Amino acid sequence: MLKIVKYPNEILAEKMPDFDFDNPIVDPIELEKSMLDTMYQYDGIGLSANQVGIRTRAFVMGHKNTPESGQAFFNPMIINATENVEDLEEGCLSFPGIYVNIKRPKKIRARWQNSKGEWEEDEFDGYNCKCFLHEFDHLEGITYKDRLSTLKWALGVKKSQNFKRKKR
Repeated sequence: MLKIVKYPNEILAEKMPDFDFDNPIVDPIELEKSMLDTMYQYDGIGLSANQVGIRTRAFVMGHKNTPESGQAFFNPMIINATENVEDLEEGCLSFPGIYVNIKRPKKIRARWQNSKGEWEEDEFDGYNCKCFLHEFDHLEGITYKDRLSTLKWALGVKKSQNFKRKKR
């Protein structure tokens, strides 16, 4: 299992270089498997390579209840996004226990390479869209904290801390 990098580690603010299938820094199939295993272990639904300290453009998405549907996205690109947005809650494994609402497009069309280097393209909506965009942001050196005002972030952190106290 890989180790999750926590904020404010500087790798989370760096734009990641493309994954080079001709000269890979790691085996892409092994990377996909170890990232999915790590994500499921921590109850995540998305995890980017830089969140586990690997400097490359790759992330995984999936759910531990249906692990066979989990997959890796190498060198992802967003082709287009709707102007309609949704304001849904997000969490992040690099910011454990902090959940905030982020406005993001309702639907996107994206293109990426799978772990074999083959190009794929599809549309995402709902939480899959939100997750794709959250992980894509990580590869751009953007965290969900960067998407909020200082005040909204502070309110989200306080709400999360209050929720933790009530659970005890």
